[in-house]
Amino acid sequence: MAPPDALTRVLTVANGKGGVGKSTTACNLAGLAALAGWRVLLIDFDPQGNDGHILGYRWAGQSDDGRHLVNAIINASPIEPPLKAVRNNLDVVPGGEALDELEDLLAGRLKRGQVIHRLFAEALAPISDDYDLIVIDTPPTRPLLLRLALAATRWIVVPTRPGRTSIEGLRALAGEMSAVRDINPNLELLGVVLYDVETTATVIRRNAREDIETVLGGAAQPFTHVVRHALAPVCESEEKGLLIHEIAERVDNAEPYWKALQDGRKPDRVPGSAPALAEDFVLLTQEILTSIDAREQELETAR
Repeated sequence: MAPPDALTRVLTVANGKGGVGKSTTACNLAGLAALAGWRVLLIDFDPQGNDGHILGYRWAGQSDDGRHLVNAIINASPIEPPLKAVRNNLDVVPGGEALDELEDLLAGRLKRGQVIHRLFAEALAPISDDYDLIVIDTPPTRPLLLRLALAATRWIVVPTRPGRTSIEGLRALAGEMSAVRDINPNLELLGVVLYDVETTATVIRRNAREDIETVLGGAAQPFTHVVRHALAPVCESEEKGLLIHEIAERVDNAEPYWKALQDGRKPDRVPGSAPALAEDFVLLTQEILTSIDAREQELETAR
């Protein structure tokens, strides 16, 4: 069994419902953290493999459709990221359709009474010290894959759209978290991201925050910074294999976003939906990374 302390910088982006911005959040968080100088590994645990579209490697024919990830888990061998330097400081373990096969293989092992939930943690632990942050993107409808990810996770970030149906996905995720507590007692919900919110929808934001607190019983608060509704740059990101800040930097007079990240401030605003959305992700990433540092310091002080 992998020692819990080996996986203290693993962050999983999850929700029990699809279409709430998990892949967009995971990729932009990973890319921006890498831009800020963190050594980052992104693991796509979703059979859809959408991270490859957002980061561009799937369009370039470089995805293995999750085969390396499946082989490492099934054969109890260390993960070796197939894609190095997808961006500066960012390595990637691709997902894809091979993960559908993994779900079936794991279900078969469970029926035979085998213990499976630590397999991914054991494959990940040997390389965890190579990175400052490991980000895992998860599927909404593959419970065994989600439990594998949660068993290796220290921090959970949950994107959700406003509205009761999306927020109910949090209830399903809370159930999965409870199911792995015995395996991974260090699992902790870092916060909830309000995703795809109109900038003027103050009542919707307030109601969503109340719903989140009710569903989670106060276990975690929504992050201060939300991700606004901006369909055009999100579509462009998926179609061109670019992160939101990379699209935004194509706008005339836009400063490189690493400057704001490293300074811990808002980017200099230029007009356009892509720069506005990029600012949201920069500020959210700053808040997430700062929250991790703060919680680690609290835990160290409490020892």
